[in-house]
Amino acid sequence: MNPPVAKRVDHELTKHDDVRIDPYYWLNQRENEEVLTYLRSENRYTKDTLAPTKNLQEQLFAEITGRIKQTDMSVPYYMNGYYYQIRYEEGKEH
Repeated sequence: MNPPVAKRVDHELTKHDDVRIDPYYWLNQRENEEVLTYLRSENRYTKDTLAPTKNLQEQLFAEITGRIKQTDMSVPYYMNGYYYQIRYEEGKEH
């Protein structure tokens, strides 16, 4: 499988009298179906390319997460009139 290649559409950006051309500016349009289709093709390509390493990825993930304390919280600290605390809960994103 060949990697997907994003089309180039030159877009001129001007800031402080400095002009630069961004050929991939069109990729920032999150609702554009063409952008979504391209990103899906990149994701498919990545998944297919890395398929032979799936077991290794799972082993590495298990090893890394096994070394992280899943539920953890800091002591509250006072700053700018408010108390703050850092908290990580098991099963949630860190």
